[in-house]
Amino acid sequence: MNTALWNTIALALLAGACARPPAEPILDVGPAGFTIAPRTRAVVIAPHPDDGALGAGGLIQQVLAGGGSVRVIVLTAGDAYPEAASAASGRTVPSADDYRALGRIRTREVKEGMRILGVRDLVLLEAPDGGLEELWTMHWLSVTPYVSPWSGRGPFSGEELLGRLSAAIAAARPTLVVAPDPRDHHSDHAAGGRFALTAVEALSEHPSILTYMVHARAWPPPGEEQPPPPSWQHDGTNCVSLRLTPEQRKTKRLALDAHRSQWRVLGPLLGRFDRRNEVFAVAPGPRSRP
Repeated sequence: MNTALWNTIALALLAGACARPPAEPILDVGPAGFTIAPRTRAVVIAPHPDDGALGAGGLIQQVLAGGGSVRVIVLTAGDAYPEAASAASGRTVPSADDYRALGRIRTREVKEGMRILGVRDLVLLEAPDGGLEELWTMHWLSVTPYVSPWSGRGPFSGEELLGRLSAAIAAARPTLVVAPDPRDHHSDHAAGGRFALTAVEALSEHPSILTYMVHARAWPPPGEEQPPPPSWQHDGTNCVSLRLTPEQRKTKRLALDAHRSQWRVLGPLLGRFDRRNEVFAVAPGPRSRP
C-alpha cells in the first residue's frame, strides 16, 4: 500500500480516535506551548524500548511532577535490529540466539531508562520487532501467524496484540494517551500508531491524544529547538510544543544514555532528540455524532 493511502488511513484513525470528547481537559495550550493538567493519568506507547524516552521523556517527567501517573507500554522487544545484534554479539551475521540476546539487553536498558525518568509502571508486550506492519496487514488472525525471521520468536497475530494492548491501556484508565504517529516513516512506528489509536477508540472514557514522530526525512534538523516535522506543517496538523526545564532535559538525556546498545549504532538519531522541547501532534477535534 502506498504512503499517500496509509497517510489517509492514519488521519482517519486520528479523527476516529477523537469521535468522543475527552472526559476532562488535559492540555492547556498557549502561545509558549502547552502545559499538562495536574493528576493526569498518562499512557505512553512506544514501538521499541528507547522510543518512550525519545518521544516523550520530558512529558513523562512533567506528568509525574504534577502528581499524575504514567504507564509506559513498549510494543516490541527491540530484538530485530541487525546492526545492533551484530555490534552486541561481535558476529557479522547474527544468529537467532544473538537476536534474542539483544532483546534481553534492550529489556534491561528500558527498565533502567524508565527508572531514571521516574516511571514505575512499565508494560512490555514483547511483540516482534520489525513485524508490526506484518501483523497489521498480513497476519491479523491467529490462523495466519507471524514468526520473526530474525529471532524465530512466535507465533504472533495482530488481533492478539491489539487485545493485549487494549487491556493494558484500559487498565490504566488514562486521561492522556501519547502514541507513535501513524505517519512515521518507520513501519513499526506507523503500524504501532494504528494499533494504539484503534485501541483508544474502543475506550468507554475518551482520553486526550498526542502523537509523536521519530523517523522523518531530514528531521529533526540541528539546533536547540525541535520544530514540527515538515509533513505536519504541510497537511495542517495541529502541533504543540512542550518546554523542558534544564533539569528535565538533563534527566531525559540520562534516560536516553541508558540505551547503550542503540547509541553504538544510532547515536546521531538519539542525540537529535536532546532538545529544549518536545513536539506533538494533537489529534483532531471531536466529530459530531451521527
